[in-house]
Amino acid sequence: MDFAHFGLARRPFRPTPDTDSYCPTALHEAAGSVLARTYADGGGVAVLDGEPGTGKTLVVLRFLESLPAATCRILLQATKLSRPADFFQAILFDLGQPYQGMSEQELRLAVYSEMLNALAREQAVVLFIDEAQNLTAEVLEEIRVLGNLESKDSKALLVILVGQSGLRELLNKPESASFAQRVAARARLSPLAREESVRYVRHQLRECGGRPEWLINDEALSLLATHTGGVPRVLNRASLLAFALASAAGMKDVDAEPVIDALIQLELMPAQPDEQPPLGPKPSRPKLSEEYEPEEANILPGPAPRSSSGPSPKKPRKPQGKRNVS
Repeated sequence: MDFAHFGLARRPFRPTPDTDSYCPTALHEAAGSVLARTYADGGGVAVLDGEPGTGKTLVVLRFLESLPAATCRILLQATKLSRPADFFQAILFDLGQPYQGMSEQELRLAVYSEMLNALAREQAVVLFIDEAQNLTAEVLEEIRVLGNLESKDSKALLVILVGQSGLRELLNKPESASFAQRVAARARLSPLAREESVRYVRHQLRECGGRPEWLINDEALSLLATHTGGVPRVLNRASLLAFALASAAGMKDVDAEPVIDALIQLELMPAQPDEQPPLGPKPSRPKLSEEYEPEEANILPGPAPRSSSGPSPKKPRKPQGKRNVS
């Protein structure tokens, strides 16, 4: 897709979290405020959960960007940490420290040493764990103990657990009770409301140098808001495909037609039998004559052709309705 075709400076609707295109909705701003407040209070554990694609990782990355440059940031993204040794190795790897060929206890002591050294330097440490619903009870216990490291004034680190709805279920289990008591703050992201979805799409275009009022009409925006369920990730996919289809068709803006085609291709909208096929390459189909009228479908068939052997005897016919004769 040629984004310059629509007057855009760069690709809109990116598939991965992009802090440059962050859209400040009420829920995202509130979640960011929870993280900032927990950090300002000296650390502890903050939990951010929500359905897939609602922007949890984007909120955390934007928060991390707002921290002082000297802050130590440890990012464990898309990891499945089933054993304490896996957890400690992941931290040491992110810090650029040796992590191979060590026993679990050696790994634990190495991580503790790094945290205590940072605390002695008065250097803030933030540990961000994504997909935290996959953590085991054993790893949660290690995080709890690690979070107990503190000085007179503050904790050694701020732990941010981000995950899907299963994270809340994990923390509600009896074996997680001790850890759940250490959680200082919680936030949850849900899909965008209809008006927010419309504003989100317009914001993405504007951040890429476009004029939303020229590029996409209200009907197209309404269809996107309705059929994507207000999930930013799905909004991105459907919007990008709609613009790609419009570009392939030579359109200078996006109306309802390419949006409907995109939603059907992504199985977000059922295809109707009488609808035109999606835009883009498609097999040619014979077209009906312009003189065709629906009423002609009711024309009765004419008499059967006569045999070459001679005229067939005529049979009496019942009176019929008026016929259209061309």
